[in-house]
Amino acid sequence: MKNYTKKWSIKFMKPFFLSIFLIFLFSLLANYISTFEPFFTGKIIDALTKQNKALFFQFINFFIILQIIGFIFSLLISWFQFLLNRKIGTYCLSCLYLNFLYLPTKTYTDKNKGFLLNLFKQDLSVLISVYTLQVPSILNSIVIIFVITFRLLKIDCLLFVLTIIVSVIPIILAKIFGKKQAKITKIQYQQEDAYMEFLNESISGLQEIKNYSARKFFMKKFKHLIQNIYNIYKKITLVGMKSSTAAFASNFIINISFFIIVGLSVFDGKNTVGIITASLMYSQKFRTLVSSILSVYKQIIISKVSIKRLEDSFNARKYKMSIVFYKDKDNANKEIIIEDLSFTYSNGSKIFETLNINFSYPGLYLIKGDNGSGKTTLFNILAKDLTKTDGMHLTGSICFINLNKKIGFVTQKPFIFSATILENISFLQNINEQKLYQVLIQTKLDKVIKSLPHGLNTKLGKNILLSQGQMQRLALARCLIQNAEVILFDEIENAMDSETASSLFDILKDLKTKKLILMITHNEIYDEIATDIIKLSKIN
Repeated sequence: MKNYTKKWSIKFMKPFFLSIFLIFLFSLLANYISTFEPFFTGKIIDALTKQNKALFFQFINFFIILQIIGFIFSLLISWFQFLLNRKIGTYCLSCLYLNFLYLPTKTYTDKNKGFLLNLFKQDLSVLISVYTLQVPSILNSIVIIFVITFRLLKIDCLLFVLTIIVSVIPIILAKIFGKKQAKITKIQYQQEDAYMEFLNESISGLQEIKNYSARKFFMKKFKHLIQNIYNIYKKITLVGMKSSTAAFASNFIINISFFIIVGLSVFDGKNTVGIITASLMYSQKFRTLVSSILSVYKQIIISKVSIKRLEDSFNARKYKMSIVFYKDKDNANKEIIIEDLSFTYSNGSKIFETLNINFSYPGLYLIKGDNGSGKTTLFNILAKDLTKTDGMHLTGSICFINLNKKIGFVTQKPFIFSATILENISFLQNINEQKLYQVLIQTKLDKVIKSLPHGLNTKLGKNILLSQGQMQRLALARCLIQNAEVILFDEIENAMDSETASSLFDILKDLKTKKLILMITHNEIYDEIATDIIKLSKIN
């Protein structure tokens, strides 16, 4: 794992390090108790060999107590682990979702839906398991290896030396196959992102797919994506099979060699059967722990793919492009001042070159121009909704003087989520009831709401659906109910029904005296009430 990625993941998980450490100590104690099992097994076999009945039952009792204690510890560890994972999971998912809400929608979320969905589905759980399971498991195993080393040295030095020598083999195997699998996993995640993105697009465009009888075409693309994913799974399976074959071959040779060596020592009378049994069990446990460490280490190598993806998602907020700032000036008018605005996309397409505009509050400013002249781009810059990519250039300044930072932004496709109408309008903010009903009348939503079974508390979703025009009215109501002093309308009349469109004129006429409204439109009907009309032109 690269240093900067490691530092990021440590910082992200830092609030839970104490809890993780306490569970680690508890687990370590349980594993330490289990190290006595080979010792008591050897004593039981020696008691049988000597036909010492009293000693046999004494060690049997110790062995039973040891097993029960180990079982109780394992249950407690499982429960504590669940409680910790629930706490960490809730915290980490909340952090990821909050970060998700702050990501710029343009040039990032619109293009990375599959990637973002898979962060929740798989990548976050991978990061959590690294710090709650994998790292503690490695530390635990290392401590127990030292305990076993001490006990094995006391029993048989030759067996210990042989154990150390053969333990090198799994280290080499883990490093080789871990790196191979990490490369394949990176491609696997990219294919799964594409799969999730395709599903999302299919759901969004389901009506169009039906209208144009395009099921066969989309089914073909879907099968192609599935085939790509299974081709990756095939590669992962083959790498796993090669790793297992190499591990089996090395373990087979090692075990047979050990049995021959220790068997000869018994025949020569150098050791008792009990001592050899205990030493073999310790040796096996030592090698199992080494293999376990390396298996977990291999998983950590693979996990860095997920951790890097999460880090990139959180870092995306840092790459927001913005030249917007806010100033409070005494005895100054409220206004937006755009000075020397220049913007070029990463493909070299120049949108603005030293653009200068003043928008005075209150007022209605119509933004007009041909397609590609930068109308929506201007709104995205004002709303600080652009992500910096290589080759993209944004210079100049946009100053909001004596205006609050909240901006109302209404688009052609408003966001309506599965909740009540009231929640969709208010977003659970405390709102004045009288103002709410005035807005509902103003947007002509009052009659629609009265016709619904539970009025404002009607939950939108599968059973209750609004028309496109009604959704646009709801979005308008949401915007009007907020305290934003600046409102951006992006060609909203294109998606309106005739009733909503007719009321929009009156709404704008009233709002222009209370708010600063910037409206992208091709419609000339609003020209007569506009404070000014800004015409943008394409730059050759």
